[in-house]
Amino acid sequence: MTTAKLGSVADIMSHDVVTLRLEQTLFDGNELMREHKIRHVPVLDEQDQLAGLLDQKVVLREALRIANDHGTHRLDHYLKQVPLADVIHQDFLTLPIDTPLIEAGQRLLSHRQGALPVVDDGRLVGILSSVDFVRLAVNLLEA
Repeated sequence: MTTAKLGSVADIMSHDVVTLRLEQTLFDGNELMREHKIRHVPVLDEQDQLAGLLDQKVVLREALRIANDHGTHRLDHYLKQVPLADVIHQDFLTLPIDTPLIEAGQRLLSHRQGALPVVDDGRLVGILSSVDFVRLAVNLLEA
């Protein structure tokens, strides 16, 4: 199959993006990821602009740091004290909505990010994850 038939990231990205607000806490992020069974959450600022990306690695890193500093018995209490603004990835790639899938896949691989927010005119419109590419591969193999 040629890349022309595959289209762009808009064809396979998740459109119903679950997001957090910059003023929320790490506890909120952890609960949201658990509830929706996701590993990456874009974080928006007061103007609904993409401010960062929260992932499971950040939650785990901070949970281990807090457990080391304070013990595991009160982890939720301390997670509620950690603002997302202090821990999210703020240096990350985004993809324009018309990015060809081959290019998006190459970026996922070369930058080793598990997910890339998709933007259109600077606004978050979706998120493309490695799971989207696995789903695409399975669909192509079944065809």
